[in-house]
Amino acid sequence: MAHKLFVALIVIVLAGMTLPSHGQVTSNVLERTLLIKVASESGTAFTIEVDDRQYIITAKHVVNTLPDEADSTIQILKKTGWFPLKVKIFKCAAPVDIAVLVPPKQITVNFPLEPTSVGLAVGQDAYFVGFPYGLHFAKTYNSLPSIYGFVKKATVAQLDSMPESSMQRILLDGYNNPGFSGSPMVWRDSGKPDGALKIAGVIVSYESYVSPVLDKLEIRENQITDEDRAQNRVLHASDGQIYRLRDTGRLVQLNTGIATAWDIGSAVNLIHKHPIGPKVTNTFTGIEASIQSPVPC
Repeated sequence: MAHKLFVALIVIVLAGMTLPSHGQVTSNVLERTLLIKVASESGTAFTIEVDDRQYIITAKHVVNTLPDEADSTIQILKKTGWFPLKVKIFKCAAPVDIAVLVPPKQITVNFPLEPTSVGLAVGQDAYFVGFPYGLHFAKTYNSLPSIYGFVKKATVAQLDSMPESSMQRILLDGYNNPGFSGSPMVWRDSGKPDGALKIAGVIVSYESYVSPVLDKLEIRENQITDEDRAQNRVLHASDGQIYRLRDTGRLVQLNTGIATAWDIGSAVNLIHKHPIGPKVTNTFTGIEASIQSPVPC
């Protein structure tokens, strides 16, 4: 009887745990990803450590209204509200769309998360985490409310290397939406025994294309022409009605489903030129304890 009770307790404990797996984005990414606001515009950012000093990384266009190599104030959303944070901003040279923000103190956990794309290959899975359209929801983990970003899965579709300038774009087969700019793009290094997640890049945009805007003209079956069929301009509605799709002369920009990231190596190189981030410790308890009081939402 005692043995059965012991087994039952183990099952209950395991059922209540969130066990890590290779199909999950783990807390070393989730708890580093931040929703930030510059004036009235929001975007995503995340932290990394270089030489045991912490830095905030985002897309350069998220902070394009703030001066380069100067002190500015952004806001960060945490579980008890928006917090103003003074940072020094360093921007990568064009065309790289990355900015490094130096906070006065450590602002997130420093769980191991290596910033590198070495070993990244075309065809492997990748993930990015962020706040599309500024959306955020409070979730409870370990009895504490947290603000975690949305997780998107993608495939590494192409690596656009620029060896003459030590830069690289990473193209992903995965939908990026406004608000994901500045998100960490992470991957698992299958060549390592632990298969730990690493940060390969910073999500900055998506590849777009321009499509004509069409309207509908009601027609009969015998009015369908070979040109209609060749241009795929016939619409059969659910009510049985047939329409010819006509070009209005207007255009719309659409998302191809190919997301673009800049390699994290550009951020690391910039940090090496300005190694002034705060030293990290393993005793971080939350941004609320390390910076100013929250401001009204």
